[in-house]
Amino acid sequence: MPKYHGVALWFTRPDDVTAAIESMTHPTVEIDGRFTTVPGLFSHDRVDEGSRILAERLPANFSGLAADFGAGWGYLSAMMAEIAPSTVGIDLYEADWRALERAKVNLAAIGPSTRFFWQDLAGEPVKTRYDLIFMNPPFHAGKAAEPSLGKAMVKAASDALKPGGRLMLVANRGLPYEDVLAAHCKKSGEDYRNARFKLLWGVK
Repeated sequence: MPKYHGVALWFTRPDDVTAAIESMTHPTVEIDGRFTTVPGLFSHDRVDEGSRILAERLPANFSGLAADFGAGWGYLSAMMAEIAPSTVGIDLYEADWRALERAKVNLAAIGPSTRFFWQDLAGEPVKTRYDLIFMNPPFHAGKAAEPSLGKAMVKAASDALKPGGRLMLVANRGLPYEDVLAAHCKKSGEDYRNARFKLLWGVK
């Protein structure tokens, strides 16, 4: 029942709740025969093209401590572990609890040690410093485009690098992240561009 600026809701409990529970349970979705996701997560039914572009360019000779900012269901971290098996460890940061729980499942069998942080990087500081941070930052708040969200995450990543540490990120071509990288890194630039995406980097 709507009233002024509020809505009143009431429910009755059926004798048999089995059907109601089943209607709220989403089946998992399998991707590439090795990952599972659930509906409602970012790119829940496929590997995002931007993430795949970044994954193909992750450094195979890396052997330090890495972080995945906005890790989602864990694709980039899994690729990092596969491409650079000498990686000491990978920390995953994600604001969506459901995505982070799925990442734990998808990374259960990888080689490097992993830690998982349920954290809003746009507003919560990161305590650890990293040799490498990779990311495909979000730029939507709900359905509305919000480039400031991605900028805040790029700044957070820059601040979390060790001296000489490297940041790698993929973004839609039109998103204005270059100025943030230039302001917070000693060196920055672009490694790749196609019709939709660009691959940017910064060194602390």
